[in-house]
Amino acid sequence: MSMHKLTVGDGYTYLTRHVAAGDAGLSPADSLTAYYEQTGNPAGRWLGRGLESLGAGDFEPRSVVAELAMTHLFRDGCDPVTGAPVGRPYRATAPGEGRHAVAGYDLTFTAPKSVSVVWGLADDSTRATLYDAHRAALASALEFVEHSVIRTRVGAAGCRQVKTRGMIAAAFDHWDSRAGDPNLHTHVVIANKVQGPDGVWRSLDGRTLHAATVTVSELYDALLADEVTRRLGTTWSPRDRGERRNPAFELDGVGEDLLADFSTRSEQIHCAQQRWTEEFAERRGRAPSRTETTRARQHLTRETRPPKVVRALCDLLADWANRARALTGLEPADLAARALTGGYGRPLHATDVGQEVRAAIVAQVLEDVSTRRSVWSTWNLGAAALRSSLALRMASAEDRLALTNGLVAAAGDACVRLDDNPEQTHRRVGEETFTSLELLQAERTLLDAAETDIPLGIHPLAERIADRHLAELSDDQRDAAKAVLLSTRSLDVLVGPAGSGKTTTLSALADGWRRMRGDVVGLAPSASAAATLSEALGARCETAAKWIYESIGDAAARRALAYQQARAALGDPDATYWDRNDANQRRGALVATQDQWRFRRGDLVVVDEASMADTRTLAALVDQAAAADAKVLLVGDHLQRGAVDAGGAFGMLARRGPTAELRTLWRFSHPWEARATLDLRHGDAAALDAYIQHGRVSHGTHDDMLDDALSAATDAEAQGRTVLLAAADRRTVNELNARARAERIRTGTVRTTGITLSDGLTGGVGDRIVTRRNNRRLRTNDGFVRNGVLWQITDVLPGGGLRVRPVGDPASGTLRLPAAYVAESVELGYATTTARSQGMTVGETHTVITAGMGREDLYVAVSRGRHLNRLYVATDRPDPDCLPSGEAATAREVLDRILATTHAEASATETWATHHPDAPQPPLPATRPQPVIPPLRPQMTPRPLTPSPSPVLDGSVLERW
Repeated sequence: MSMHKLTVGDGYTYLTRHVAAGDAGLSPADSLTAYYEQTGNPAGRWLGRGLESLGAGDFEPRSVVAELAMTHLFRDGCDPVTGAPVGRPYRATAPGEGRHAVAGYDLTFTAPKSVSVVWGLADDSTRATLYDAHRAALASALEFVEHSVIRTRVGAAGCRQVKTRGMIAAAFDHWDSRAGDPNLHTHVVIANKVQGPDGVWRSLDGRTLHAATVTVSELYDALLADEVTRRLGTTWSPRDRGERRNPAFELDGVGEDLLADFSTRSEQIHCAQQRWTEEFAERRGRAPSRTETTRARQHLTRETRPPKVVRALCDLLADWANRARALTGLEPADLAARALTGGYGRPLHATDVGQEVRAAIVAQVLEDVSTRRSVWSTWNLGAAALRSSLALRMASAEDRLALTNGLVAAAGDACVRLDDNPEQTHRRVGEETFTSLELLQAERTLLDAAETDIPLGIHPLAERIADRHLAELSDDQRDAAKAVLLSTRSLDVLVGPAGSGKTTTLSALADGWRRMRGDVVGLAPSASAAATLSEALGARCETAAKWIYESIGDAAARRALAYQQARAALGDPDATYWDRNDANQRRGALVATQDQWRFRRGDLVVVDEASMADTRTLAALVDQAAAADAKVLLVGDHLQRGAVDAGGAFGMLARRGPTAELRTLWRFSHPWEARATLDLRHGDAAALDAYIQHGRVSHGTHDDMLDDALSAATDAEAQGRTVLLAAADRRTVNELNARARAERIRTGTVRTTGITLSDGLTGGVGDRIVTRRNNRRLRTNDGFVRNGVLWQITDVLPGGGLRVRPVGDPASGTLRLPAAYVAESVELGYATTTARSQGMTVGETHTVITAGMGREDLYVAVSRGRHLNRLYVATDRPDPDCLPSGEAATAREVLDRILATTHAEASATETWATHHPDAPQPPLPATRPQPVIPPLRPQMTPRPLTPSPSPVLDGSVLERW
């Protein structure tokens, strides 16, 4: 399920012209009745208990949605029958006049692709059964929404949330996507008008609706799987959708080839452009220029994005059947039957799920939520419980909810409640906050280390030595490096905004540390970043994940097991001399290998881009360093993007202080840009004026902005400048990569034929690709194949492998990438995400800006380039399935919303302090957990280090109904 906010004015137009009309794009003179007559889609229907208070009490649920009634309710905020005001009438504002009033929320419930495909190909009886299953799952999900999600607020400034008398909604069933693929889905438009218990009309609490979206989506998926299985006896299984995405839950028996063929939108523009290019060459006798191609592509994008041709369902069914026959050579009914051959299995009642199974699911729920974030809500627990129990087929919607309630309650009991202050009465439903004891202890480990001294000792001439070796640094760089060198704390933090010379500072700091204290070890978020850090520090550097894996992770566990086996062999009375000798050698080799992954006394452990490291990793590194009397230095910027997994710890340390801080920016060639990045970093909207005044912001439709960004980046590359082409989301990056490849095919620098890469795009000879996973078995001149490295394809090998060479090094030898690695870990590399660009420095950047980005993404986007950072703001929000562009906004409105949206994660400790100002430290056990992997041999008792001589619940949210 997805949610789309509708505003008065343009939002209402979207509703009547697109959602209610099935996106047919009817003219203002057309009626909705005409659409239904032409297509055979069912008319919209009214839903919700809130209808009882409308139309003088005789407005019936399930009645047909009339156009005048929609106008009254969603445009004017009035009774859909009588036209009388319902609370305060809406006041629409003209486009560009700021924030519009919210008219409602479009909740789009979409069946899994496999269900839509089987529905589109099956016989009439099966099709009706699947449609009924979808309607039943939708009804149950909406009943939950009405009972447990829809709320309003009362009191001064809406300080208290209360239940309502029900929602008012209009539901519209649609059959296909904009591209004409089978796509069974229903738009449920919930009006932003609800009655509180006192009978007063108010707006609904949109924040709770937003917070519950993922939970409602998971609930609909589970309910639909239950309904389909009960009615047709199908079976289900997860389908992988790539790294860090939840698997899709699809019907067994529906092949990936069939699913891909009925997801055609991504190929339409490319195919149309190829045809146009061929026709152009035939007519003109030459290839089209880039300008001609860009203009043609913009036209083709609009042309191939169907105006949702009004087609009867019978015509759609015939078209789908023909496409399926052409792809597989089989009859559609036979293809659908493959998904309907599941074995019999009795659906479960909630009481059938025993305690052992529940305990296993709860453990999975806790693993899910605590891996994703440091603080989670009841809504997060509900979504995780539904995901974790999705494989169980339940006998009814009531059983599904009862099971989920029990799982959420058990999971909540196993968590640490952070907002249990009884004085807080303004809490929203589902926003109870939790964490785990493990994460609180990890954060406490970091806080304690920042206040604990280690017995390293300070050289009597340390300050003089530091001044001599840091003399070439700027004042703030020298002060920061000196503070670290002279600090006796186990953990220090160095904060620096983008472009402040962190690498230069660290280089001088590492040199000074080696002269005064000991060795230096560097850790970074990626192998490419580790290689760059190693060059700067002149020291061994690894990824933080690799260090954890080898020191206390799976690799260490395997060594510990092998070590115990070798010890056992030494004590075997039947072992020969040679057996014992071999066992002793194996034991020594294991110890030597494990010792390579230990910090040494006096080491400085530099963790670069520490804001991107999760809390568990940082705590584990600090624990290891403390055991060895080593010092940890966390380096980064807490106002850039944070960790993918449970994070917030670096920001917590930076806010608590003390920190060493860099203040002067050196990266940018334009002083105004340096100042603007600092203002934008703190969310100051005035920074946007500077970018607009200096011509750094373009705006237009999504498709036009992609073309403009790509064209500018291509021109800059042709002139020899180092360029970064980026976007915040993977889908936009894929579109940029596809268009970049099409342009290179046009100019003849890339071959049309190739193989499918892990991003679903094609890579051929001449293409630029990027490797997305470290593989230490694939050796290169500088080590091994790393995540984030760019390559150029020189040959496509039989079986799906590639021969490549590093980009920018034509004299380098080639490397063979195996087919399995290519299929899983290679993407086109013309564009990248802002997340992956963090830490890069280039000559200029061209970034596509879309709604939904956060301030951190925007800050990263404008701070990578030395000479130019240009933004291409898409003022519409295209959707590949059914939704049109929606309400267009101005570029400034899009940027203001992004700047006001932060994705920074709060730590569990800070969240506790917010709710317990009188007791800011959460109570924790006195003992700390021991390392998982013990050392392979006893460790020496540490002695003081002699400095080296100078060289000179409020109740369940997921309630029963």
